[in-house]
Amino acid sequence: MTEGLGGLFDKAKDKAKELATDENIDTAAEKAKEYAPDSVDGYVDKAADAAKEHND
Repeated sequence: MTEGLGGLFDKAKDKAKELATDENIDTAAEKAKEYAPDSVDGYVDKAADAAKEHND
């Protein structure tokens, strides 16, 4: 029943891809902007855009 670390990492990667939808990324970015200073909003948006590009 042991898969080794490779199998564990593959499952984690698959789960991350499943959760990293464009909608979830936007939600997380908006939540981050609520707590971060306004001066970093552009950086948060840029990071969100980069994350969404990896979904393509």
